[in-house]
Amino acid sequence: RQLPGREATFLWSSRDEAERWAHLITVNPRVKELTLAEALGDFLPALARAGRLIGSDWSADEIEPEIEPMDLAERLRLEAVDAFVAHTTAEGRVWTLEDVAGPALLVSATRSDQLVLPCWSDRDQAEMRIEGPWAEMLAVEIPLANFLRLTLPWLAERGWHVSPDHMYGAGGLELEPDEIVARYRQVRSAA
Repeated sequence: RQLPGREATFLWSSRDEAERWAHLITVNPRVKELTLAEALGDFLPALARAGRLIGSDWSADEIEPEIEPMDLAERLRLEAVDAFVAHTTAEGRVWTLEDVAGPALLVSATRSDQLVLPCWSDRDQAEMRIEGPWAEMLAVEIPLANFLRLTLPWLAERGWHVSPDHMYGAGGLELEPDEIVARYRQVRSAA
């Protein structure tokens, strides 16, 4: 609607809404559920390369915006970080995986010389990653105060990044420690 001649792919935050609208707006619709990692890592970049737009939570309302796929990707990344910060602030802890050698670290998906500390906002998410090379690791709780005062500065000193609520694949979030500290400051100042 906004840019005639450009095709749009429609995304909804609810499967019910997707199925409701899909049959009304297209022929032979395909409704597929995407994980955040799939959306950020593969789907949205592919749509950007194809020159398509995104209609998010589209309805029959004429004011529904169509946005560039990478703009949506950035919004989703920020929302994921905000959700991690809100959850860990409320719970007062962050979870990592560790063994006798220390915390689990990954090589960055974007830079082979960059290490990343995966962490999670709840124990269940962390424990789901205990497999493969991490099979002998344990989920370890870090009090949020220690995460902010010790862990993030430790990462910054080494030039390493942090991956909040780490997801497998190219869609995983990788932030500089200062970036996530800034998000915590925003939450504290808003409270």
